Amino acid sequence: MKLKISYLLAASVALTGANYLANPPGLSAAPVVTLKATDGRLFDLAASGETTRLVTFFSPDCPLSKRDWPTLSELNNKHSEDTLEIVSVTMPYDQPAATAPLIESGTINYPVVTDTDGSIGNAFPNVRFTPTTFLIDKKGEIVWRHTGRINPQELHAELALIE
Repeated sequence: MKLKISYLLAASVALTGANYLANPPGLSAAPVVTLKATDGRLFDLAASGETTRLVTFFSPDCPLSKRDWPTLSELNNKHSEDTLEIVSVTMPYDQPAATAPLIESGTINYPVVTDTDGSIGNAFPNVRFTPTTFLIDKKGEIVWRHTGRINPQELHAELALIE
């Protein structure tokens, strides 16, 4: 009996270790989707290359989303010439016309994608609330996910880890 328990325990540890190596915590492949922003630009999220991507799901009416806009705009200004792309995605219940004044006024100075049918949000893991933000590294893997208002220091620390 003790021998069976030992074998079961060893097998369990081996399987857990194999699963850990196959799926490191915090890493998952970005969805294979191409986003088309309101300005016509295309973003292939799963493509590997020289670009780190920050994708944030937001609603123009969400108070927490509104509080993130200055942080994201500042980050976009700081990295506009290098290899960080910031893309915002509206929720399916938002009217596309609601984002136009935000873009025109410069409140949001980074590309916005309208997810009219919910397919983009469904391609990402657990997008239920706004804001929900994903950091996708240059290999096309999601390395950070955050729901709620962005802490600028935490975001800068995450960016420093993958640059």
